[in-house]
Amino acid sequence: MCKYITLLVLLSLFNLPAIAQPVQSALELYEEGIKLIEENKYEEAVKVLKAAVEKKPDYTEALYETGWCYNELENYDSAIVYLNKAKQTGQSLAKIYFELGYAYDNTGDRGEAINNYIKTLETEPDHYNAARNLGDIYYSDGNYEKAAGYYKLYIDNSDEPDNNYYYKLGWSLNDLGKYEEAVTYLEKYEPEDDEDKAKKMAELGYAHYKNGEYELSVLDYSNALDFKPGYGAATRGIADSYYAKEDYSNALKYYQQAVDEDEEHSQSCYYRIGWIFNDKENYAEAITALQKAVEYDAKDAANHEELGYAYYMTDKYDDAIAELNKAIELNENSRLGYYYKGLCYIALSDKTSAREVYEKLKTVNEEQAEKLRKKIEGEKKTGF
Repeated sequence: MCKYITLLVLLSLFNLPAIAQPVQSALELYEEGIKLIEENKYEEAVKVLKAAVEKKPDYTEALYETGWCYNELENYDSAIVYLNKAKQTGQSLAKIYFELGYAYDNTGDRGEAINNYIKTLETEPDHYNAARNLGDIYYSDGNYEKAAGYYKLYIDNSDEPDNNYYYKLGWSLNDLGKYEEAVTYLEKYEPEDDEDKAKKMAELGYAHYKNGEYELSVLDYSNALDFKPGYGAATRGIADSYYAKEDYSNALKYYQQAVDEDEEHSQSCYYRIGWIFNDKENYAEAITALQKAVEYDAKDAANHEELGYAYYMTDKYDDAIAELNKAIELNENSRLGYYYKGLCYIALSDKTSAREVYEKLKTVNEEQAEKLRKKIEGEKKTGF
């Protein structure tokens, strides 16, 4: 009998559950998750926070923090799931909309990102980081008007805005033609490395150039080249500044430097190189440059006009007429195209064709047509 009782006791002991661990509440699990977040242990935090959500499915803070962790882990699809659940609890917290905007942005859903960032600002108008991120979306999409508006909201109201946004705002304002305002923000930009310093000075140079302040733009672009020798944008910019100042010798120097050092991005310089050579009556060099201009952009009527003029001035009338016809095809109002075409026919002693050109030119520009008529009547060949 005693053995039998002892056996029953032993069996009952084996069937007893292990000593029970204390059961954590949703709040305790949430607090453990927050500590793990503070230690940057995001994967472990997710496990604990999800356990808190299992115990309390409408736990807004636990849902939010789970979504936040997934954003940090770059698991944006999972972040969206938990953040949307947090939003559905009925608490319109700006930080939920902000994290949702961030998650959608990183999945490429710009529409939802924009919607959630806007909701962030509607819920919390001084959440200026949402304005910053909206600016970034519009900036990357090339909508500089909206980008500038949100960047200004961010910069003008933040205690310590990210320094790079002064440059982005300045760039956007330049694109919008607001050059003086662009200068204001670009001057506040304080880059650290030479590459960014060169970008700043080139953008300032562009603003001053477009504002007609050519002395300043030359100085800015020169500074950019000091920071970054061979910087194509600065070389082209200083050339444009000298060209606008009618300092064609310096303009030619820098245009030629641009095509030598950065031809891929300097193809448009060939037109002005050709124009300057024409102005200097160096027609052979002009033809070489303008042939390159036409090669790179055969749909620009001005390239054909200028090349046609160079051919005309070197008595290559057939070549000139061919180029001027192309200019007229591309621009039916090409007054110079018609004018020099007429002069070519005069030089070829074909006054009948010259008069036909004159009749067409009258419908385009009466003043230019009158000049051609006088040439048809016997005046000598002349340039522009």
